[in-house]
Amino acid sequence: MNLQQLYRMRAPASGREAIAPAEPGQIYRDRETGEEMFPVAMVLPLAPSASSLPRSPENLRACRRCDQLIGIDVSDCPYCGLRQGAL
Repeated sequence: MNLQQLYRMRAPASGREAIAPAEPGQIYRDRETGEEMFPVAMVLPLAPSASSLPRSPENLRACRRCDQLIGIDVSDCPYCGLRQGAL
């Protein structure tokens, strides 16, 4: 079985990020902006889980302005910069 490694991909101009399997020499683009994305970190495997997300859904929330998923421990949205309210 050929397992692809997951990478955190980032678009430099907008700062948008995505988690995706990546292969060397391939070009990846943000599906909303069309901007080229580059791998910035490898997602390390965790203990076996039914979820394939890098964070569990219980630890995520949507930004009030841009609706991107961000961690509940984040004060400012990394995509649009909006200060997030306390939980």
